[in-house]
Parts: sequence; structure tokens; C-alpha cells
Amino acid sequence: MKATHSSQSLTPHPNFAIVESRIRLPATELVFGDIVTITLGSKVPADLRLVEVSSDLRFDRSILTGESNAIPGTVECTDPNFMESRNIALQGTLCTSGSGIGVCVGLGDGTVFGRIAKQATSERPARTTLEVEILRFVIIIASLAVGVAILIVILWASWLRRYHPGFITVPVLLVDCVSVAVAFIPEGLPVCVTLSLTVIAGAMRKSNILCKSLSTVESLGAVSVIASDKTGTLTQNRMTAVNIAIGQTPYSVAEAREIAVKGGQEGESIKALAAIAGLCNDASFEISDIDEPAELRKVNGDATDTGLLRFSESVAPVAAVRAPWREVGKIAFNSKNKFAVKLFSRAEGASATPLPVFSSDNFHESDFLLLVKGVCYCSLSCVAPLTHATGS
Repeated sequence: MKATHSSQSLTPHPNFAIVESRIRLPATELVFGDIVTITLGSKVPADLRLVEVSSDLRFDRSILTGESNAIPGTVECTDPNFMESRNIALQGTLCTSGSGIGVCVGLGDGTVFGRIAKQATSERPARTTLEVEILRFVIIIASLAVGVAILIVILWASWLRRYHPGFITVPVLLVDCVSVAVAFIPEGLPVCVTLSLTVIAGAMRKSNILCKSLSTVESLGAVSVIASDKTGTLTQNRMTAVNIAIGQTPYSVAEAREIAVKGGQEGESIKALAAIAGLCNDASFEISDIDEPAELRKVNGDATDTGLLRFSESVAPVAAVRAPWREVGKIAFNSKNKFAVKLFSRAEGASATPLPVFSSDNFHESDFLLLVKGVCYCSLSCVAPLTHATGS
């Protein structure tokens, strides 16, 4: 019930459709083909095909896709995938800037949000492994009980009734059959299963794993690795850099800090990597708690950028790394490209070779610095040379 109320809080607040007569309609009364206006701060009441947009129209789709960056709205179709195309405003998303007009193409359960909610509230299509095993055990026990009862009736009819007619009467036979059936019932099975799952749930609770039902305990106990997204669905949405690699040489973050302090060619390579993590990053520290340690300071940005920013700050101050550079342009990270790009030029008065540039790079004042951050198989396919730990 609580989950249902939470889902209802995400449904659109009363929004209004605009037609030729400028009629204002509640979102619940919209029909296909209605023309709806979207303005700053309004929640999209239905899946809309955008027909008119302002240049600064943006939608926050984090509720559906987990993307922290606002997605611009366009009139042209940008992707054959309905969810990826920017000319579609999805129900439940928030307009963060600009304005636009769209035509209703999806309503209620027919929207992307509605289909997700419908699947979340639907009944489970299959039994869990524990339920299957218990059902199998019960069928075996019931078959044995019925088989033994049938065997007793056959022996009574073919032997005892013929040669010892008064030994077991029909009423006594019925009582015997019922007694055999009851004797096969494992009365302790429900108690044993419940207690076992309760003990396991207690052990999992000590590891900060909370289960809503006992059947979930059995399912989690049958796996060794759980793969989840990084948007906080199963976690606290806090990411931390643990290991880094320069070329083919891996380091832990603690080792990298020590090497960076010692200096040398390896230390300079690690400082350059930390500088890239701080430059190609949209997150920023709160100015109010500048005296706090990097791991305790509040960060404005998504979880990935936050983890990279804290790593960069632990090696070298991010403010000092960003000062010599001026951002010229960027491509924000999205689920299709799986990488982010930033283009920098050297700021006026900057040193000749500010990090992450090496003196051997022959970097001139008129040159630009292009930094890429993203998924390995997408980023590495665009690169030819790699920097090794030795700087070569």
C-alpha cells in the first residue's frame, strides 16, 4: 500500500491542455490528440509528441532513466527508440527550463511510466525456487500417503475381509486410512522453513541487507553476485573511486596518493589522471564547507562525478587544477553515447604546461585540450596511444 501511494505521488499534478478555445483541462481528462502546453516547473501529464519548442526546453528524465543531466526537447525525431527520441516528452518527467507544445500520443497505462507501474504491481509470473521445492516435496508425500492408503484397502479387500471377516470392519478401515494419511503429513515443515529463513534474514540484516519477504531471503541466498545500476535503486547512491589504472598498471587509490606525493614520472602520471577526473567533471564542492576533508564535503552533482571529484581532490586541489583552463564546449553524458566530452583552452596567465599536460606534449598557447570520460569499450575505441605508468 505504501508503494502504491509513493507511485501515486509521481503521477502528474493537475496540468492543462490548450486547444483553439484555450480550454484548461485536468490531466485526467486528456484524450489522444489533445494539444498540451508545457512550461517551466510543470510535470508532463502524458506522453507528448513535441510540435513546438523553445530553444532552452529541457526535461529531467531521472525518474525514468536515471540520467542526472536534463535532456533538451526538439521537434525532430533523434532516435527510433521512443524513450530516447528528444521529440517525445514522457509522462512524469519535469520541465526544468523553457516551454513547448505537444500532442498527446500516450495516456494512462499506455504511457511509458504507466507500463512500468503496471508491471511493478502485477502478480509474479512464476514461483520462487523455494516454493517449487516445497511443492515438489508435498506432492511426493501426498502421493506416498495416497499410495499406502490404497494398498491398505486392497489388502483388506483381498485378504483380511475374506479370511478374517471380523478383524477389521469398514468403519475401522476408514479410520486406519485417515490415520495413515495424517501420519504422512510433516507438521514441522512450515515451522522449520520459517525458522530457517528467519535466521538467514537476521544474518543478512547484520550485513545491512533488508528483505521485504522471507521468500526473498531464499532467492538472494541462491546467488553469489548481484548486478545493479548505480542510481541508488539498491544502494545509497554514493560512489567512491577504489582502484585506478595507468596503461596496464593498476593502483589502489591509497597507493596512488602515496606515489603522487613522492613525485617522479609515476607520480606525475597519477596527478595527470586526477586532473582529468577533476576537469572532465560537472560536479562541484559546496563553498561553505571548504575546510572539511574531501570525503566529508558536500558535492553538487551526480554519483559518478562525485566519486571522481573526491578522488581528484584527494590527489590535488580541484580548484587549482581548474584555474588554468577555460571550458570552450562539452557533450554531456547520456545513455546512448555512454561518454562525456569537454573541450578546454588555456586561460590567460596560465603556466606553460598546466596539468594534465606534460612538457613533452608540445602544447602551445593556441592549442585546445579535449578530455573524454565514459564507458571503457566506448572511450578506448576512439583512442590510439595510451599513457603508461612511466609516462611513455
